[in-house]
Amino acid sequence: MANITLTKGDLLMKKSNKLTFLFGFFGFLGIKHLDGDPLSLIWFAFFAQFSHIWWSKLGDYEDERLIANKRRAGNTALYAGLLIVFLSTFAIRLYTVNLLVIYKLQILAIALSFAFAMNLWAFLTYKFDAGY
Repeated sequence: MANITLTKGDLLMKKSNKLTFLFGFFGFLGIKHLDGDPLSLIWFAFFAQFSHIWWSKLGDYEDERLIANKRRAGNTALYAGLLIVFLSTFAIRLYTVNLLVIYKLQILAIALSFAFAMNLWAFLTYKFDAGY
């Protein structure tokens, strides 16, 4: 009988189920804080949890092809997220000179672009692995 050892990442994957994407709905708590504390806008980053829909479709088994697809999708998605942050920073600076508004919009842009990049990473990995 083969001796199988589980790593910490394997155990974490076994504990999460297909319903972990429901934490993504915590992102809507950011709407409550649009006029309040600027750091509360980080709640919008919880929209990244919707990526678990695509990760759960891939299953638990990782092979070399899936790892290569993850890297390829990650390069594309994280580049797109970083590009969105830079373009939104430039657009925010053209929009206003009020420092509090710039601060709020910058945190909002970073949180939403993080969520977008994580969801895009999972979706592209699934797309590349499924062969579309």
